[in-house]
Amino acid sequence: MDRAIPLERQIKKKRLNRHVITKNMGVIFSYAFLISMSVIILYPILVTLMSAFNVSNSLYSTSFFPENFSLTENFVQLFNDTPYLSWYRNTFLVSIITMILSTFIVTISGFVYSRYRYQSRKSALMSLLIIQIIPSGSGLIALYAIANSIGIYSSANATLYTYIFMILIYTTGGITMNTILMKGYYDSIPRALDESAKIDGATQMQIFKEILLPLVKPMIMVIAIFCFLGPIGDIIMPKFLIASMDSEAKTLAVGLMGLINNIKESSYNVFAAGAVLAAIPPVIVFYKFQDYIVGGLTSGGVKG
Repeated sequence: MDRAIPLERQIKKKRLNRHVITKNMGVIFSYAFLISMSVIILYPILVTLMSAFNVSNSLYSTSFFPENFSLTENFVQLFNDTPYLSWYRNTFLVSIITMILSTFIVTISGFVYSRYRYQSRKSALMSLLIIQIIPSGSGLIALYAIANSIGIYSSANATLYTYIFMILIYTTGGITMNTILMKGYYDSIPRALDESAKIDGATQMQIFKEILLPLVKPMIMVIAIFCFLGPIGDIIMPKFLIASMDSEAKTLAVGLMGLINNIKESSYNVFAAGAVLAAIPPVIVFYKFQDYIVGGLTSGGVKG
């Protein structure tokens, strides 16, 4: 009997040690995964950042810090040799207009899908999901054919009309998924608020403007940020629609891509300088509104 007690203690001790080892292994693997993902994400950013201040016209260097270091040379060359400011203006003008139009439409459509009950509601929501499954790149040829058939490229203001056409594409392309997200956020707000307001004599428009709209502000900010960032990094759509236009009519992504297309005449460090400047507004936007992004997405996923 006396021997059984130490044996039982040894068994418990072994189980405890196994539990500690298993728990520590999980923590070790978690940290290893996070560190490896951080390296994968940060390495290209650091290479681009260092290349922006390297004047040897190479993306890679024998040392981490560039030997031919210059704070301004690549940036001066960028502004002198390319219409970078025009690319910047074109891109962010498209992004801002797209953001305003998409956010306005999505805010109203999400409210309609969440609060109104009508016969074709479920089929309309199902249509949004089906449309979202189709890759956006599959319609590029059709979009180009539409632009060409309505005379955009043959008109006197071809550049202006092409950009208007692109804004409409970006606006409608972001509506489907964003509407579903906005509807989910509206659904997380109790309908008892609407019913109480109706008892007090409020109209549906007053409920929307004075009660629901302030409550969905976090999701509105999330949608606005998504719609703003989308056109900035897109290269497929602009390259497909404005490839034949002059250099000043290009967007940031297309213009910077042109700097490294030709292997013999590539300006890798000028490209890196332009990429660093292009990344500043998205980084600022994300840093300023990261609380809205996290809070809006988590709250919007409560109810579907």
